Amino acid sequence: MKHACGLIAVLLLSLPGFSSSQTLRDLIAENHYSYVPSDQGRFPTLVAIPGCSGISSDNPTAEDSNSQLREDDLLFRRHYRHIAEKLKAEGFVVLLVDIHAAEGLLTACADPVDGERIAEYINEAVAWARELPYVDTDKLHIIGWSMGGGGVLKWLDGPRSEATSVRSAIAIYPPCNRHENLSIYMPVLMLLGESDDIADPNICENLVDSADIEQQVTLANYPGARHGFDIEDAPPVLDIGNDMTVGYQKEAAEASWAAILQFLAASE
Repeated sequence: MKHACGLIAVLLLSLPGFSSSQTLRDLIAENHYSYVPSDQGRFPTLVAIPGCSGISSDNPTAEDSNSQLREDDLLFRRHYRHIAEKLKAEGFVVLLVDIHAAEGLLTACADPVDGERIAEYINEAVAWARELPYVDTDKLHIIGWSMGGGGVLKWLDGPRSEATSVRSAIAIYPPCNRHENLSIYMPVLMLLGESDDIADPNICENLVDSADIEQQVTLANYPGARHGFDIEDAPPVLDIGNDMTVGYQKEAAEASWAAILQFLAASE
């Protein structure tokens, strides 16, 4: 459930001269969507980080936010919620962090949020999740798509004070060109599309090949799959300009979903 007070916080922070004692953890608590299997018990939990399209239209400076979004933005936004619901049905809590609303952004595709900033969000989101009554603190995982997946990789090399709380990390079609090196000290699943013309899978494969690896890396590069290959309501090919495309591929979507569930089960 989205906390409405997060909108007020972002609006106040944007006002000239306004100062706030809010921490990053406060912003996360106020700008997220929670998917919880039931009101009873503690559950394995995923801290989920979206790509550059964001999750919501909660930018108070936009008069008509949806009219400013491209078709692919809307597809990705629906997708993150859809996957969160599917994971909830499998018995997972999903905490979908609305970084964009917390940062006062509608989207970040033209100007991506810095990977180190996303890593800070991840670190604080894990710490915050550990305080929630329905989270099994021994079964915490991280998942991120596209820009969010890149943030997951940056977190592996960045502020890792909460690393011992996390069982595994999943990066789905992440942009790897901003990473000079990578340290892997927990099980990592990386899902790539061989025909991805937004996040080059070859760079990711080379990054993993040269990584400092202490734990197992599971990497799948699906033939013919584009960026967003797992978005069920996307067309096979959608041209988004600048020689970039997104598109659904049934085989890759089904295989990647099975890989996620198998990976999470093996990481428990």
